[in-house]
Amino acid sequence: MNDYARVNVKEFYSGKSVFVTGGTGYLGKALIEKLLYSCRNIDNIYVLLRDKKGERACDRVKQIINSTAFERVRIRNIRYIEKIRPMSGNIGDENLGLSKENLDIIKQEVAVVFHLAATVNFNEPLKDALAINLNGTEEIIKLCKQMTKLEAFIYVSTAFSNSDLRKIEEKVYPNTLNIEYVRSIAECFPNDEYVISKLVGNKPNTYTFTKALAEEVVLRAREDLPIAIVRPSIVISALKEPSPGWIDNWNGATGLFVGMSTGVMKVMIGKGDNVTDLVPLDIVINLIIVAAANCRRSSLQVFNCCTGKSNPITCNQAETIARRATYKHSLNYLPLPFMWFISDTILYNILRFALQLIPSYLMDFWLLINGKRATLLKIQSRIRRTVELMQFFLLNEWDIEDSNVRNLLNTLSEEDMDTFHFDVKSINWDECLENYVLGTRKHLVKNPRRPDKGHLHINETMN
Repeated sequence: MNDYARVNVKEFYSGKSVFVTGGTGYLGKALIEKLLYSCRNIDNIYVLLRDKKGERACDRVKQIINSTAFERVRIRNIRYIEKIRPMSGNIGDENLGLSKENLDIIKQEVAVVFHLAATVNFNEPLKDALAINLNGTEEIIKLCKQMTKLEAFIYVSTAFSNSDLRKIEEKVYPNTLNIEYVRSIAECFPNDEYVISKLVGNKPNTYTFTKALAEEVVLRAREDLPIAIVRPSIVISALKEPSPGWIDNWNGATGLFVGMSTGVMKVMIGKGDNVTDLVPLDIVINLIIVAAANCRRSSLQVFNCCTGKSNPITCNQAETIARRATYKHSLNYLPLPFMWFISDTILYNILRFALQLIPSYLMDFWLLINGKRATLLKIQSRIRRTVELMQFFLLNEWDIEDSNVRNLLNTLSEEDMDTFHFDVKSINWDECLENYVLGTRKHLVKNPRRPDKGHLHINETMN
């Protein structure tokens, strides 16, 4: 049964102003770019930005505008970018740290709120994760309740907020812990890893734990606000927009794809036959935009933006495609690029030592005696942290329901289907993952050179 009405998405945004948190992040930049490019009659896009390292919010917005994500907007008409209005504040502060003047503007003008801001550091101390992921959401909701024109509030969560379950439906699951109790524990035992681990329970990290708590806060506000929750899984590079393979961060699976394609990473803790729930960036962004146009008061809608149900791909299949792309474009720095997924920890450590550490020692020694900078062992240290962060998601598998997404897709007109496409069944994984590998090389790994030319450079922000 389809409960969603047909809405002309471009007309919905015509003449409306929106408010975006997390605008400097990966999803945030892509969302702002897509709104500017496809919703030409949108009014203003207010972006919450904190002053950082001496840079004011108005200066930081220039970084967004100058991003490679905005190339097609700049080509089409530079004046579209003038619609981006920075607002100095901080997601974790009372009233988001906004001035009275800016608060009044938001309350009186904004029709749609996109709350994307979050700490995506999986190992963030619980107290800090709560301040951003939970407290920030509470402040946003408090502000939304004072907006006179509000028509939609979109909270971007994660498909793994309920990763302690094996079947995840499109609904908010009740938490067994009282939020104030969680806050008191985080305050009293901020550095006690044992206590925090017991509190987090079967969830893999503080990120997924606090996102689940925030969903409960959003659920409580459903009677007062038109709300929807969008839960993407592992977000990879863009399928098509703003350009095929576009990416600007190392989160999620990106470190694995770069490590394999360069040849410096040969083994990973995981199960090769497991479905790995990857979803392209623009699929997520288009769903977020369309979901806002279909928000209804008193009826919280949840959309699991995932591929595992409708267009699954296993870890081994993804590795095969990435490896073929590596050979096709001669991308590897070290010989024989491949990745084995090993579920046994002892066997993993043996193979890691033989296939990664020993070659890294030898290559670093060769570089040093030739007067070059040794980098391989540092890279291996960063790879180790990537393994620690990702192994939970590669050792486990989930049945994630996406019927709400499918139903919403069926309401799109032919024009909106073309402009705001989010049908994961249409993803050609061979093309998508080849562009992912090429995109990471173009946008993340800067000026790569092979070690036989004297130096191996892989962006050291890889984690």
